[in-house]
Amino acid sequence: MKKDFISGAEFPLSELKRIISAGIAYKQAALEGRYEALPDLSHKIVTLLFANPSLRTRLSFESGLKKMRAGVNIMNTGDSWQFEYQDGVVMDGGKQEHIKDAARVISQYTDVLGLRNSELITTAASQNSVSSYESLRADQPIRQLAKYATKSVINMESNMYHPCQALADMMTMVERFGVDGVQKKKYVLTWAPHPKALPLATPHSQFLMPAMFGMNVVVAHPEGFDLDPEVVALAKVEAEKSGGTLSFTQDQAEAFSGAEVVVAKSWASMRYFGRWDEEKTHRAKFTDWTVDAAKMQLTRNAYFMHCLPVRRNVVVTDEVLDSERSLIIQEAENRMWAQMGLVAYLLDTL
Repeated sequence: MKKDFISGAEFPLSELKRIISAGIAYKQAALEGRYEALPDLSHKIVTLLFANPSLRTRLSFESGLKKMRAGVNIMNTGDSWQFEYQDGVVMDGGKQEHIKDAARVISQYTDVLGLRNSELITTAASQNSVSSYESLRADQPIRQLAKYATKSVINMESNMYHPCQALADMMTMVERFGVDGVQKKKYVLTWAPHPKALPLATPHSQFLMPAMFGMNVVVAHPEGFDLDPEVVALAKVEAEKSGGTLSFTQDQAEAFSGAEVVVAKSWASMRYFGRWDEEKTHRAKFTDWTVDAAKMQLTRNAYFMHCLPVRRNVVVTDEVLDSERSLIIQEAENRMWAQMGLVAYLLDTL
């Protein structure tokens, strides 16, 4: 049956726990040399479409799929026809193929599709990619692909969500606390400085999925860096369902107090969407939000996580990144194992 993984909230918590537990089991089996315990996806094909650069997403998917003996098609969308995502348009411009047709065709060649397409462009020279924040948040590429594909679709990062990153983050925390032990743990997502205005997808997913798992989630950010209100509303509903909490603060020290997990991530201020020079000026006011050892001392000996790539000594200091409580490498490794569990689930092989 077709099951699309777009925000992660499409799946009930029980199924997310199954996927993560499978990823942990596959990781342990491989560590012990029991490769026969991994799913055998021979004769299955997974097609991964990339409109953006990728290191961890591409390699973690490709490596994991090969461990399960699946065939992998990888394509940069720039090597194909330019897709039209809006329905009902007169296609007399530069776009040669409608996603309605492309999605159905690709579905004939594959068993699962993945798409990475983040349209947020934050340089003055290239603002025409998305005309407005409202257009951006509609997330048309991934949602239209899922609408028309006849096979399951995985969001490998869109404008609004990066659920595969959140799945790996949750697996990393479950390894430390247990699948039910993560509930009520104080989890802090903190904004951090960065020389660029970064997209919202990863931070959205990094507070949504922990809320789904019943963690006590605190999002700390400076004034003007509010996250999308619809995603916040969704996360609050999920937190209430799972017995967790979700709160926001502009006091980073208050957020760190008693934290058991700290995740750092930068994101742009959508208040200045399309006015990136102004956004940069506003962002530059908050260089003191860098995560350092003194701030980590406020926590309850918290683990530190970051999705990578990371600007060392801008987002977070070397001392924190290279400490014994840093999980950044395990977190990156778990992209592969968690995604193996996800693909096995989508193909009904768990």
